[in-house]
Amino acid sequence: MNPMQLHRLVLGYAAVLLVAGLVVYGVGERHSPIALLGGVGGSVMVAVLSFLWRRRVLWSRPALTTAVGIFALSFLWRSVEAWVQTEMLAGIVLSVLAVLSLPLFVVLLRWWNR
Repeated sequence: MNPMQLHRLVLGYAAVLLVAGLVVYGVGERHSPIALLGGVGGSVMVAVLSFLWRRRVLWSRPALTTAVGIFALSFLWRSVEAWVQTEMLAGIVLSVLAVLSLPLFVVLLRWWNR
């Protein structure tokens, strides 16, 4: 995988975060504003860090990898919590986000020192 493919992969992940936030905001009732804020804020942060990585800003690599890792762990934890509380929509969305975040985190870890 070359750097441009990695950049596109991260931008695709940012787009998925944005769409997930919008979907949960559109159909959810309880935590909808938080989902919208998290989806938009998270996607903007990941996209900006990806552009900074592309421009070879030194601190952006660990920041992007750490952010995606924290997202992956929080999605995993919150999806388990949602399934236990039988919140079907939240469980599905958070599980999909966890499944998408974990492999991206591994890819970013492999690119850490390149």
